Amino acid sequence: MVEKRLDENKRLREKLDRLLHEARRNEKTQASYDNFSLSVMAAQGPQELFSLLLNEQKNFRIDDIRLCLIDRFHEVERLLTDSYQHTFHGLSFIDADTSKLHIANIPERPVLGSRIPAKYNWLMNLDDCELYQSAALLPLKSGGKIIGVQLLLSKDANRYNKNDGTTFLHKLAAMTAISIENCINRQRILKLGYQDGLTSAYNRRYFDERLKHEIDRSVRNKTDLVCLFIDIDFFKKINDNYGHQVGDIVLIKLVTLMRDQVRSSDIVARYGGEEFAIILPDTGIQLAHEVAERIRSEVENQKLEINEHTLGITVSIGLASLSQIRHQEGIQQKDQPQKITDSLDKILLGKADEALYQAKQTGRNQVVIKKAAI
Repeated sequence: MVEKRLDENKRLREKLDRLLHEARRNEKTQASYDNFSLSVMAAQGPQELFSLLLNEQKNFRIDDIRLCLIDRFHEVERLLTDSYQHTFHGLSFIDADTSKLHIANIPERPVLGSRIPAKYNWLMNLDDCELYQSAALLPLKSGGKIIGVQLLLSKDANRYNKNDGTTFLHKLAAMTAISIENCINRQRILKLGYQDGLTSAYNRRYFDERLKHEIDRSVRNKTDLVCLFIDIDFFKKINDNYGHQVGDIVLIKLVTLMRDQVRSSDIVARYGGEEFAIILPDTGIQLAHEVAERIRSEVENQKLEINEHTLGITVSIGLASLSQIRHQEGIQQKDQPQKITDSLDKILLGKADEALYQAKQTGRNQVVIKKAAI
């Protein structure tokens, strides 16, 4: 009888030790998550935020992470990735207009289980989804709307069980959504510093930074890029004859016309005075010429009614292609990326400016492509 009680006491002590050990581990994990949550909430900028959400969060027994954000107004991707020279592994964006059905299938609360990786493969582009045996799907909600999804992936089939509670994950998803929304809003405020106050086009500072970024990306991805320089013909006469207020109206109208003819991912900037510049990423010279010609034609066909007078304006446009410049300058893919970017942005701008000068010198109201030297 005594031995039986001793064995029972021993088992109880061992069970108590296990419970204490598990409690200490849970307490330690909770403290780590609390510190992690504070870091996420205090993140300064997209790079720090996504590094935490996609990399450091893996320290909590997570094999891989995917984060997909809904881009409702075609601005989120640009706001969060414009200023950075690299992409964030695991981060993707979906268009709200073309992905309505998929977005409608996102659950309101976190879901767990072994079927999650395969079920939501369409959303996360998981080419290797068979590697993961279970996952937790966290819908990210802000202001009553789902702004994205975070997927926590594990190679352990028992890591995320559909019968587990989701209260903690629900709080984690809410914290993540708030942090992302705060980051987006901060980027919107920063963007105001990149805008021309009159026309709302990007300013020269932003254009110069973005051109370096797009050239670097084009070189890495082996794609083409075209730069357009646009100048309003006889703009001084407009100011002299009608006043600067009318000149301002012309500038604003021109930016609106140009934006209507380019993609949301293209960069329209006021380079100085009545001169504008456009970056067309992932675009060849032939397509860029068509875009430039559409801009020229639309501007020519637009008429402004000013004090019972009809005012017509025209523009001259110069184009230069990145691929042609690289060929002309003999810059190879094996050259250092930073060296390529530092040299090509100045050369590309110079060639586009030369083409613009040629357009103005040979009659104005035309598009001229700067040809590579033979």
